[in-house]
Amino acid sequence: MKILHILHELKFSGAEIMYVDAAPVFREKGCELSVVATALNLGEYAKYFEKAEYTLFHKPYPPLKNYFKRIIYYIWVIKLLKHEKYDVVHIHSNNSMWGMALCAWVAGKRSVYTFHNVFPTHFYSYPYHILLRLSAKHIFKCRFQSISDSVYEHELNLYHNKTTKIYNWYGSNRYYPPITGEKTLIRKKLEISKDALVLISVGGCSPVKRHSDIVKALPIILKEFPNTIYLHLGTGISLHEEINLANELKVEEHIRFEGNQTDVREYLIASDIYLMPSKFEGISITTIEALACMIPSVLYNVPGLRDFNKTRECSILVDENFEILAKSIVQLFKDMTKQTEISVNGKYLVDKDYNMKTNVQKIYNLYVEK
Repeated sequence: MKILHILHELKFSGAEIMYVDAAPVFREKGCELSVVATALNLGEYAKYFEKAEYTLFHKPYPPLKNYFKRIIYYIWVIKLLKHEKYDVVHIHSNNSMWGMALCAWVAGKRSVYTFHNVFPTHFYSYPYHILLRLSAKHIFKCRFQSISDSVYEHELNLYHNKTTKIYNWYGSNRYYPPITGEKTLIRKKLEISKDALVLISVGGCSPVKRHSDIVKALPIILKEFPNTIYLHLGTGISLHEEINLANELKVEEHIRFEGNQTDVREYLIASDIYLMPSKFEGISITTIEALACMIPSVLYNVPGLRDFNKTRECSILVDENFEILAKSIVQLFKDMTKQTEISVNGKYLVDKDYNMKTNVQKIYNLYVEK
């Protein structure tokens, strides 16, 4: 079976990491894998797709106002699907969902679209989004998949759109708890004091991720724990704002802006508490990875993050306020019993619900079902 994934810019983010990790599992099932990057920039994660033996295409998707270029693009996709004899088009990019489902339908191929997030909508664009979903689903026969309880409920309640719920997964070969003495060794390697309170966030910098709340929380935390380090992994449009904020609050010496890292687990193991103060998520892959490493987590109580506490307490969920965030971090760091409890619960959850082989099989079933 030949699968063509449609993605935007190939970044260090959830879908990209997940499908690179799962490439060997799909190949075991006889799948040949390709990806089209539709953004102007190919993206720095492209090399990982190549290492995972994906056939890679970079073809920027013209904006809707360029009707003629958009039609030429659709013709190119249809010819590619037919010439290369693809069986399934798996669409991940929101802005190309309808067009790629159309191309698959014209070429006589199956299509799947994954809803990766709980994007808000405006009243004036709501009918448009309803129409896109209805036509893609019922005319083009595109199969819709959601990645979490929050995304499933968002689509069902807001758009009356029933999807197939298949959870995301993580690479258990890359994310696992520390062995005895490993934390001490990694801290030594990273030149972090063994007595420091080490906080970490992982992910792109944007207004949605709201890393600025962690920066704002630091002055409060430092009053209790002066030897605090914040490991900031990731880049993005808000990075310079976050750096400037750190300078304004005079906490820059307590933050390490590490950018994108290939061995994220090493930084997680060096840390005491993982943080995610997002406005919303589909489901956070980096949080799943932190839980897999048994790093206690403090999360904002928002869609896509509160999912982790649906059946048991796997993280500390707090209101969207940097002062509350700071107090919760201090309280959790003082409470070893609570750290152990949520870490054990979190590891159990991710191994049960976010298992790669189990969920890849479900995706494969979605590809082949009649």
